[in-house]
Amino acid sequence: MASAARPGTRSTRHVDLGRPFRWLWASTAGSNAGDGITRTLLPLLVVAHHPDPAAVAGLTTVNMLPWLLFALPAGVLADRVDRRRIVLVSNIIRAAALLGAMLVLVDDRPLSLLYALAFVLGIAETFADTAAPAMLPRLVDERHLERANGRLLTAQIVLNEMIGPPVAGLLVGLTAAAALATGGVLYALAALLLLGLAPLGRTGRDTPQAGARAGVLRDLRGGLGFVLHHRVLRLTMAASALYGLVFSATFSMLVLLSEDTLGLSETGYGLLLTAGSLGAVAGSWLAPRAADRLPAVRLARWSLVASGIAYVGLGLGRHPAWAALALAVNGVFMMGWNIPVMSLRQRLTPEDLQGRVMSVARLCSWGTMPLGATFGGLLAEVLSVPAVFVACGVALIVGALALLAPLRGDRTAPAPPSDAPPSEPPPHGDVLNKG
Repeated sequence: MASAARPGTRSTRHVDLGRPFRWLWASTAGSNAGDGITRTLLPLLVVAHHPDPAAVAGLTTVNMLPWLLFALPAGVLADRVDRRRIVLVSNIIRAAALLGAMLVLVDDRPLSLLYALAFVLGIAETFADTAAPAMLPRLVDERHLERANGRLLTAQIVLNEMIGPPVAGLLVGLTAAAALATGGVLYALAALLLLGLAPLGRTGRDTPQAGARAGVLRDLRGGLGFVLHHRVLRLTMAASALYGLVFSATFSMLVLLSEDTLGLSETGYGLLLTAGSLGAVAGSWLAPRAADRLPAVRLARWSLVASGIAYVGLGLGRHPAWAALALAVNGVFMMGWNIPVMSLRQRLTPEDLQGRVMSVARLCSWGTMPLGATFGGLLAEVLSVPAVFVACGVALIVGALALLAPLRGDRTAPAPPSDAPPSEPPPHGDVLNKG
């Protein structure tokens, strides 16, 4: 790579990302606060009335199933209609589902209804989380995508992982109806705030594209073919799939590491999770600044390697303070991977393929998680819980170097329009040096 920074780009250190982005950020904050409450609330409701491990596991499966079923169709839809409207309608559906559940689940809480609620919320999340990142390049200057993605991820971490769960616990301590109502109101607020994007948040093109007239299957093949023929996208998504496997395998075993190896209580486990979240918040601030100085793929590659080292350290350590430090470091470098890679994909993808490319990326990273959790459990039975972290860390280090090393010095340009042959992106500058 010729340079370590974006040529001709002024510093983004104090940049104002604009009013449209502020509306999107506010809406994202509201929906992530709702996510943090509902993701804690639903398992609590299941455990309270159906205290069976299989029932709780089934809830997670039902909630994640829409990512496997609808991720790719959600990408097709995001490339055909107004992406702002998709996110808005998804938030309205989530608000209506929770407020309706507040009335239906007053006394009796059958497992089937709780599963149905989790499935509906999962479908809405799939469509919203596919359309929202595909919308960002229309709202923010291309030079500032890292900063914008970092601020959105900060809101997600703080509200979804740090504030939402304890608030949900407090609300459930009052009444389940209060928790359901709060989540519904937050999603409704997120939908209302998104109306501020009406002037700029549309994906609309003046003339219909060929893909819009074609069938869904043809659109799906077009999106998948584009990714498979684009070396940078193909290899970074393979690395995302690996990271999804490693993350889910280790996270599923973290509670056992905390209790059996480190000897921590439930409170101590919560503090470990908080350490990881604080590291991720720090990483979401540091990653855009590092992206101002380092090529995107180099930053992403070495962040994955550092994350793998943190997993190895977590498996080898036996002191709670060491484990908290390892999780915080891992959180920092997780953002060092997520932010530049997401921004790079947004740059490399033409407007009319943003939704489909983002849906393939989500499918790679989220679709591998059930497999990773299963693998982590099996490996722990064969070896030990700490060995899961060591093995996964080594696999991440080796995989990151093997998958991303071929991109060193790659000068692949922004991808061609969807009506051009996807296997021959024309040279147009050193995109991988753009932060």
